Amino acid sequence: MSNTKEFFLSVVQRIFSNWTALRMAVEHNMGTKEMVIEFCSYMTEVMYMNEEVAEELLRFYRYCIENNESLVVTEFTKLSPLQNWLDINKPAKKMQTVCTMETDSSESEEETSDDMKVVDGWIEVRGKQRR
Repeated sequence: MSNTKEFFLSVVQRIFSNWTALRMAVEHNMGTKEMVIEFCSYMTEVMYMNEEVAEELLRFYRYCIENNESLVVTEFTKLSPLQNWLDINKPAKKMQTVCTMETDSSESEEETSDDMKVVDGWIEVRGKQRR
């Protein structure tokens, strides 16, 4: 088989096209056909992006559907810890959007936060000073 990724996409599309709950969700305007098509491509990309990641996800999925709690907990403890950038229990930093209109002065400047300011429509991000 020369193009396995393209073939895998057709497998994902076929499986999703026969998923009754997904079809009903689209028919009841809970999503669009275009969203499903994009999701099929996304699933394929995720599986082909990194073989090791795909295998790990599938391995843990199997443990979960087999209801093998002791094994899944043991294997889970062997994983690297959750990194701060993806910790869902910590609020994400929100970026403040500021719009300024230039007046008669040649340079318009407005402060947005401690580490950002807007100058002539450009956002200048300053590094935090270490104490």
